[in-house]
Amino acid sequence: MRRTVLIALTLLIPAAAAAQTPPPPPPLWDVQIGASFVGTSGNSDTSSTGADFGLHRRWLVWQLESAASAVRTSNQDVRTAERYLGALRGQRKLTSIVGLSAGIKLERDKFSGMNFRSISDVGLSWALVRQAAWTLDGITAIALLHENPILGPKRNNPIGVFQLLSRIPLGASGATTQRVTFYPDFKDTDAHRSEMELAAQAAMNSHFALKLGYLVRRSNAPVPGFKKTDTMTTASIVMQWKASTAAPTQ
Repeated sequence: MRRTVLIALTLLIPAAAAAQTPPPPPPLWDVQIGASFVGTSGNSDTSSTGADFGLHRRWLVWQLESAASAVRTSNQDVRTAERYLGALRGQRKLTSIVGLSAGIKLERDKFSGMNFRSISDVGLSWALVRQAAWTLDGITAIALLHENPILGPKRNNPIGVFQLLSRIPLGASGATTQRVTFYPDFKDTDAHRSEMELAAQAAMNSHFALKLGYLVRRSNAPVPGFKKTDTMTTASIVMQWKASTAAPTQ
């Protein structure tokens, strides 16, 4: 509960001291690839690997973004954690604040009881705050949830997607982001889920950066035999590239 309150307060902190000038335009495109590895041998034999990918492409009114991540952990050659995630989202500006948004999210996490999960949504995007020291974006959408759990029947339920994403620059070479996403289930009201994520990234040079992340996922009605809450902490080295030209603005 304390983590939830902390993230919510971070999202809602007013930028009273922030400069009122808008943030500089983002690059026309940017790509980053992250990787991490931890291994021990001798008295203990453990390994943990992680990888993530992110891409943005921006036009005058359209924007495309995609992301993917994978995490695997083993102990004494026995796998103890494994999660794969992929997401794709397209957005079109309607005004300086409101836009159309459509996306799909795919997930596999057998150690949380889920063989496969997909969420296909369509709705509105919101550019709520645009300041040099703080930006805040939102998404409100309706979606179709498909779940294939390890135990129990498959589910195809209508749900909602409500998200806030905050970004605060840390000087000229870093930034921190805070995300809260809520998934209400319109068919089974007890089966709502939520995600809260904190991340910070600092550039070491023009192509390499250090990224830290903390993710909390909560399912109010988990697969029988599994816990409601999962957390994940990551640290990775990121390779990044971006266009030398800025994205077009109206």
